[in-house]
Amino acid sequence: MPARSARGGRLSVWIHRRLGPAVLLCYLLALLVPGPGTRLRGTALGLFGLRLDASALALFLILFAAAFQVPPGRALAAVRQPKTVLAGLTAHLLTAFALAPATALVMYGTGLRGPADGLSAAVALIAAAPVAAAATVWIGRDGEVTALLAVVLLSALLSPLTMPTTLGLLGHVLPSAGHTRALVDGAAGQARALLTGSVALPCALGLLARRCVPAAVSGRLLPGAPLVAIAAMLALTYVNATAAVPVLHGEPWTVVALCAAVGWGVCRLAFLVGSLTARALRLPPGAGATVTLACGMSNVSVSTVVVVQALPGQPHALLVALVYGLAQKVSARRAVAKGGAVPSYRTVGGRRAVR
Repeated sequence: MPARSARGGRLSVWIHRRLGPAVLLCYLLALLVPGPGTRLRGTALGLFGLRLDASALALFLILFAAAFQVPPGRALAAVRQPKTVLAGLTAHLLTAFALAPATALVMYGTGLRGPADGLSAAVALIAAAPVAAAATVWIGRDGEVTALLAVVLLSALLSPLTMPTTLGLLGHVLPSAGHTRALVDGAAGQARALLTGSVALPCALGLLARRCVPAAVSGRLLPGAPLVAIAAMLALTYVNATAAVPVLHGEPWTVVALCAAVGWGVCRLAFLVGSLTARALRLPPGAGATVTLACGMSNVSVSTVVVVQALPGQPHALLVALVYGLAQKVSARRAVAKGGAVPSYRTVGGRRAVR
């Protein structure tokens, strides 16, 4: 049993260290072989009034696996030490007020008035979305998983209120509020069921399962939990990326380049805000990585769904969301490496062990 757990832990660490190349491979597969992902995106299962498609199922698995890894004694640790949770949640909620108006002002200042409305609205929606469930995959250790899971859950529970409120306030700040107003009207209804069924519910079920399952059984399951989360995250990356293929084939390269620049630049700014927040609060490396991920990693799956349904005539907005999803995975790898959240090996008695 210990040997099996050690092998599972080493395999998780090995895959975790190679998440960046694995994510890039998923995007390449989506570009070259989009058929399976396209079919999966069009398949949905109705369950208790919720529409569960492939993306929703992947989110469910990611959050359940992450919550299951939290020991019962540490489930309330984030409540007893709320500094990291409050810092991450506050930075994430406030970032939209800087990113979306800045994007619109820069584009208007450079004379790009045509796509400015759609792209700034996409940035507003991405920044106002809850923290990405996949952030818990990148963090890598139980202590940070506990705090980051709390941020993910709180941002998801609050998002039916925070998303429309944030977008409504941004509607009065952006040069043109038409597209933002459309998002205000459609965001809450489109996101509420998805957030409830694919984020809040699996978090609660994962914590409950870890508490109720006998220790002997949970000991056998724990080594596989990170692998399930990573596999679900990579599948989610591939499925979401296939939505960009028609946009790439149907738009001029200049428009694609502009959308890519906006999505990538905004993501890097969001991570920078999180890093500066952690430094200003003088947080230790692990907590700093948690705040950085909470600020920079938005739930692009939710954003993509709402963009498609609330802005059906804005393919540029969809492409910005997908590029942001790629950029945040690359940025997340750098953030956890700097914050020390990725487990490392040390030598014990001539053998390698996970620190």
